[in-house]
Amino acid sequence: MSGSLKLEESIKLYRRAVKVIPGASQTISKRPEAFAPGGFPIFLERGLGSHVWDVDGNEYIDYIMCLGPITLGYAYPAINEAIKRRLEDGTILSLPHRLEIEAAEAIIECVPCAEMVRFFKTGAEATAAAVRVARAYTGREKIVSYGYHGWLDVWAALVGGKMGRGVPEALRKLIIPFNYNDFESERSLENVLKRNRDEVACIVMNPIDYWSPPKNGYLKWVRELADEYNVILVFDEIVTGFRLALGGAQEYFDVTPDLACFAKGMSSGMPVSALAGKREMMSLMKELQISSTYGGEILSLAAVVAAIKEYKEKNVQSYLWAQGEKLMKRLNEAAKNLGVKVNWSGFPPISMFKFSYEDAELNSDLLTLFLQECASRGVLFRKGGPVYICYSHTDEDIEMTVRACTESLRVVKEAYEKRDVKNRLRSLEP
Repeated sequence: MSGSLKLEESIKLYRRAVKVIPGASQTISKRPEAFAPGGFPIFLERGLGSHVWDVDGNEYIDYIMCLGPITLGYAYPAINEAIKRRLEDGTILSLPHRLEIEAAEAIIECVPCAEMVRFFKTGAEATAAAVRVARAYTGREKIVSYGYHGWLDVWAALVGGKMGRGVPEALRKLIIPFNYNDFESERSLENVLKRNRDEVACIVMNPIDYWSPPKNGYLKWVRELADEYNVILVFDEIVTGFRLALGGAQEYFDVTPDLACFAKGMSSGMPVSALAGKREMMSLMKELQISSTYGGEILSLAAVVAAIKEYKEKNVQSYLWAQGEKLMKRLNEAAKNLGVKVNWSGFPPISMFKFSYEDAELNSDLLTLFLQECASRGVLFRKGGPVYICYSHTDEDIEMTVRACTESLRVVKEAYEKRDVKNRLRSLEP
């Protein structure tokens, strides 16, 4: 597939959606403006393996993977069968189901910090529960935070401008950001903890910054600081869990937090999240107002058990690394050969990419043009990544992707040299 995409049905649905759904999507990161408006599909119809089809019938190799949940592949047989086996017996019952135990045990067997587990539906719920537990355990209120942890008020208190409206000002005094891989500045974790000594309940952090690995034993230093200041360490493993390693970033970097939050890859696509951690902290949840009607939903828990079984039996995480490394290497080679200033970096199962020309607006436009051209050739990326690899991405997928990206980079190079990048960008009329 190349040339202009036929997107008539996508655009028709979009015009209906904007009338009844704020932003036309349930997820900010799935809105048209997050990709290449007018040159990128807006609505998908189905997925199978590593491929998706839009409502206009166009087929794509997908590296968005639902923003990360799809680790095995769309409609993956083992997940589908696990769901089908339970479907006729009811999706949720009036009392707990044995799968709540089985799913918790499956997580405990592979996640280093996990001694007890509670289930929720979204990552934001899990991270908010972690903060509640930490505050109850320590008797302190402040949080120090690195990375994105969801949309709830506890996290949105860090967001400014229009996006941060509606959050009580009082909450903004209780959360303090810090810089990753920073050992010295005023925004380093150590200096933030010093300034707020005996007031901080927990450090909540993404264990990676996506673009580069932790420097000079950074995560081990974070663990030491948490112990020194008697603060609970929480890893937000919503993205890294069951991707960097079976036991997440904590296994990969050999640094064990007190609590950790999981979702996305934990079930390879079903809506479920979890808070896992040390028994002495997790057991407090029995006494706290933390409850969810749908936390025990059976189909998603069946998917958790089935997914972890597949991960173990098929060494899935090693495959994600291998395929991701192939793709990163080939794409960087293509860019270098063409003389295009774009680079894929970070961690192969979830790599990132960016253009590095002299102007920020130009780089943004080049990124949009690249996504547009890739989509027209049957490949879907997010702006800058992550580039999510799944177990269903074959060598043939990688080869087709490299060809599509190479052709797209040629267009990008030509547009840059002729200084007509903006003229090549399609638009989406409201």
